[in-house]
Formats: sequence, C-alpha cells, structure tokens
Amino acid sequence: MSPSWLKSSISKQYKTAHELVKIREGLVLRWYLDSLGKPTAGYGHLQKKGEEKLTVTKALADAWFEGDIKDAEEAAMKQSLQLPFVTQDLLNVLVSVNYQLGTGWTNKFKNTWGLMRKGDFYGAADEAENSLWAKQTPVRVRDFQKALWRTQVLYDLYKDNKNA
Repeated sequence: MSPSWLKSSISKQYKTAHELVKIREGLVLRWYLDSLGKPTAGYGHLQKKGEEKLTVTKALADAWFEGDIKDAEEAAMKQSLQLPFVTQDLLNVLVSVNYQLGTGWTNKFKNTWGLMRKGDFYGAADEAENSLWAKQTPVRVRDFQKALWRTQVLYDLYKDNKNA
C-alpha cells in the first residue's frame, strides 16, 4: 500500500506522464515491426493474439494506450516506494521507462536500479549512458538521466536540511 500523499501527488500528474509517453512513442495507425521485430501499432502497443487483422484507428490506439499504461503506472509507483527519495518528475519518467522497456526493466538494468535504490541518482544516470538502451533510444535515456540528475540535486538538499 502506498502512502496517501504519494497517491494523491501522482494522480494529479498522470496526464504529464501520459503526454511524455505519447510524445516519445508517437502514434502510428498501422501495424509495423518495432526495433525487436515485434508487431506494433498505436502508441507502441504490442500486438496481442486476435488483433492481427484489426484496422488501427485513433480511437483504438487511445483505448489500447489507456489499458497499456496502467501496468506502467503501477510498476512506477511500486518502484518509487523502493527508492530513498522520489520526485514527481522521476515518477513520470519511470512510467515512461516501464511503458517502453516493460515492467521488468529493473532486472535487465540491475546496476542502474541498484544505484537508484542506494540514492546514487548521478551514478544511475551514468550507468544508463553505457547501455544498449542508450544506443537504441538516446532521447528516452536522456529523459531518464535528466530526471535522475534533478532528483539527485533535490535529494542532496533534502539530506543537507535533514542533517542541519
């Protein structure tokens, strides 16, 4: 169960996370193969069984998006509760990361995730730079890094004020 202050904070910002994901995914109203060769359409929606012959419309893409983003939001919320400090900015970007890479991204990028859990957001940003992900989608990694850098600054201020 997440703290009530965090739930109310993120619920007011979902639109921002949604907008970020939609901008980065783009809208494609046809089936295409993504970078991993998987059939995809809409806002990065991976084709499911029975969808092969569907005509992709904006309304269908929007419906898929609303369903697909829920898992990313839930995962981001759970991940944020494992961090020593979180900002709304970082939470929004975590939604985007989970949407793009899947909710198991923390198992694929163990070093980055481990540094984040220790509160070393600068180190996590550096680690993300040296990944295949950064080579494939550098703009999205830069979104992630910027959120990590800003979080580190605020976390350091928080620690300094707490110890004063």
